[in-house]
Amino acid sequence: MKDIYNLKKAGYRVSNFKGILETDPETFEKNKEDRDKFIKKMGWKKRECGSCNLCCKLVPVPALKKDSHEWCKNCNIGVGCKIYKERPLDCQAFSCAYAMGMTTESFKPDKVGFYMAMDSPNDMMLGMFKVYTEKHRLANTIRFLKKVRFGIPTMKGFHISYGPSKEESYFLHEEYEKGPDEYYGMKSFQELKEWATKDMPQEILDIIKEKYKGSW
Repeated sequence: MKDIYNLKKAGYRVSNFKGILETDPETFEKNKEDRDKFIKKMGWKKRECGSCNLCCKLVPVPALKKDSHEWCKNCNIGVGCKIYKERPLDCQAFSCAYAMGMTTESFKPDKVGFYMAMDSPNDMMLGMFKVYTEKHRLANTIRFLKKVRFGIPTMKGFHISYGPSKEESYFLHEEYEKGPDEYYGMKSFQELKEWATKDMPQEILDIIKEKYKGSW
């Protein structure tokens, strides 16, 4: 019950499409209002998406039965959404860092090949922005982000997702070993798992493996 409450509080619920999280309609308006207040408080200026449709490809949309890393059938690539006024709540609730005015023009997603978002409660709790990109753009995305800092004290790094499975992830963080002139070090999903559990007692590891059976 506690997990359901926390999920709802964060603005999500479990969908009927592959159990993927979707926007909770009961908290949508409140969360939208809170986000707009936050943008205003930070002094950011909202932007139009223009030619960028990257979010129409990289993330799933349960209401449309659309999986991640496939183009939405309602997307007119390079132009915009063909059902914009009737788009699902997930699309209405979404706003990337560029569209929120949080970044400079140099971060326009269709130019750099990735976009950043604050749509993952788990990553936000860990002080990490969620970044969506494609596998063939992963190396360039990592190189770009290693030298980026936003001046937000609570944000310590990036969780880069480059495919539909959670294993297709790279993590950049201030605490990982880094090179000269870089703000962040890097770990793959497997490296992070090993790093996080290296000093963990076996009985705790067994509990975790049982809980996340098939994915650990």
